[in-house]
Amino acid sequence: MDIILVAGLWMGGWAWYQVAPALEEAGHRPVALTLPGMESADADRSAITLDDHVAAVVAAIDAAPGEKVILVGHSAGAGIVYAAADARPHRVARLILIGGFPTPDGAPLLSGYEPVGGELPLPDWSEFDEADLRDLGEGGMAAFRAYAIPSPAGVVTGIQHLHDDRRRAIPVTAVATEYSVADLRSWIDEGAAPVQEFATMEDVTFLDLPTGHWPQLTRPQSLVRLILAQPPLGDGTIAPEVETISAQTFHASEGVEDWRVLYWGAHAFFRAGSLAQGARLVAEIVPIAEELDHFPDIDLRPEGVFVKTFSRPDGALSRADADLAASVSRAARDLGLEPDPSALTVVGIAVAQGPDAHVRPFWSAALGYDPLGAEDAIDPLRRNPHVWFHPLAPPKPGRGRTHIDISVPRDQVQARIAAALAAGGRMTDDSHAPNYWTLTSPDNHGVDIAAWTDDSDFPG
Repeated sequence: MDIILVAGLWMGGWAWYQVAPALEEAGHRPVALTLPGMESADADRSAITLDDHVAAVVAAIDAAPGEKVILVGHSAGAGIVYAAADARPHRVARLILIGGFPTPDGAPLLSGYEPVGGELPLPDWSEFDEADLRDLGEGGMAAFRAYAIPSPAGVVTGIQHLHDDRRRAIPVTAVATEYSVADLRSWIDEGAAPVQEFATMEDVTFLDLPTGHWPQLTRPQSLVRLILAQPPLGDGTIAPEVETISAQTFHASEGVEDWRVLYWGAHAFFRAGSLAQGARLVAEIVPIAEELDHFPDIDLRPEGVFVKTFSRPDGALSRADADLAASVSRAARDLGLEPDPSALTVVGIAVAQGPDAHVRPFWSAALGYDPLGAEDAIDPLRRNPHVWFHPLAPPKPGRGRTHIDISVPRDQVQARIAAALAAGGRMTDDSHAPNYWTLTSPDNHGVDIAAWTDDSDFPG
């Protein structure tokens, strides 16, 4: 089924980078919209209006090949998709409104914001409530700000125009995020103006998704399960979720001292005296994985055994990863294999591209990789370096730039940097320390040496 995804202020289609691929994997056709004026920080949004944003969603509905679509609107996007449903009520099977409300006719899309110079930039985090920022973490806030685009003033202050009462018969799912369903119901009962349109609807399902204001960033897999459970996609039953844990929580677990959280999971290396000794550890790991029903990636070499936990393609950790890690470490000790975190390195290739380059399909095809999220491509068997495609800032038309990302354990990063400097490199940028350092080789190629995943408090 066609699922049109519309994010709130300061966000484009990139906001659904974990949600859209999961919906596609489930057999649906997600369309993550970037609305007019939200293409880049340099886009001209001075004349963009609320009607322009609604028209873009209506155009996506008209272009959808299926008979009906599901509209997913987040935050301010809830009011926008509601207006699009009013324009095409016969084409909308369900509205899913996430952390946002259906703006009534004659009301402004939002209130409480004062745009400056024709646009509304992302405010300082101090202007948000603590509840809004729940689960986002320092890393999430930094990433959000890096990708945030100012919203057009004409959209924020625009007046909603509705015409067709048939919209009230469209089934609606209202997802409570930084507030609860109980809060939302009380606001409706009290007659609070921003939520009164809910009282006019014939079929509303209220669901809690406790997190901050941006669940597509903080709890994407939970959001995917919720979307897939809504009729007509599902029967309304939300599957139990696999709880993700942060790197800090993983490292605080008992028996995982041999392990380090780097890109794409938790990693360990156990040195062996021979290939046969390493093979005995592999033989011990197999029944452990079978018993836990949780299977790691294993690389057997004459020097030892690399083991990496695997819960999800995006590298998010689960409690099962910690349980598996502790069991594998016990088996290694029993066989006399010593852990050696200094051997752990995860390499990634970063390909910088202009805003209109769209080179990921070429590299994915050439490498035999699968897309992941909005910007990555990964080896489906997780053997080779992942590739990250990111905008080149400032844009340099006709040019690309490639550098290597190296992820190492936190307790190894300074030694790795010192070795690179001693070998002729130079420090180019240490402003992001202690998350990562940028070094340049003698022939002027870039390397980012990162340790930020190893003690992150943000799942995934």
